[in-house]
Amino acid sequence: MTVSSSMDQRQRRILGQPLSIPTSQPKQKRTSLISFFSKVSWKLRFQKREPLKNVLFILAERARDPNAKKRHMAMRGLGTMAREAPDKVRKHKKIVLDLLVYGLYDPVSLEVIHESMKTLTVVLGKIQGKGLGSFFIDITLQTRTLLDDENDSLRYSAFVLFGQLAAFAGRKWKKFFTGQVKQTRDSLLIHLQDRNPQVAKACKTTFRACSPYLKLRKEYSFQSEEDQRNTKLYRQLSHYHPEILQFFYANKIL
Repeated sequence: MTVSSSMDQRQRRILGQPLSIPTSQPKQKRTSLISFFSKVSWKLRFQKREPLKNVLFILAERARDPNAKKRHMAMRGLGTMAREAPDKVRKHKKIVLDLLVYGLYDPVSLEVIHESMKTLTVVLGKIQGKGLGSFFIDITLQTRTLLDDENDSLRYSAFVLFGQLAAFAGRKWKKFFTGQVKQTRDSLLIHLQDRNPQVAKACKTTFRACSPYLKLRKEYSFQSEEDQRNTKLYRQLSHYHPEILQFFYANKIL
């Protein structure tokens, strides 16, 4: 076997593409998809044999593949890269973020969207929200629409990511994110009592992270409307989550 042939086979294994799958064994094909994460992990341990940048470019092709399963695998592969080679991901963060935002807006597959959100959570943590640029707006807008999704897993991941965005808004996006939080306040209140305990817990954490953006501004011209909304907020929190209300008072938010 030639060296190029050997490298080609290794590359195919890394990207989750089975070398040979008997048609009589569909479970083996499903296993190859499930094992994609571990295969990429294995690949990253041998970066000297195959430059990580090459893997990134191949994942970029898969991220835009017409096949939703391949797009999903690409998002998962990017997550593995972020965990195992954070320095490399920081170096190529614009490419990585572009691919993940592309996946976040996938028009067909909820699996691709979900995997993109989970990977974005990892990537944002590794880069500490630095250098997001306009990606911050793209991520925030789409994540906010998923807070009320019927799928429990999507809602959970959306709350986790939205809470993370609250920490990385900074001065540049503070005004924008404040507006987004105010538009999201009803959803935050509703999902404090989410039917899924894990989602409710994630929502509570996100509520705390977003609390600084809920402070009133004296220059608002519709103060009476804001007063009414905060009365509603006070009543609901005092009844269902007094500990959050206490936190708000301690930080002079209400």
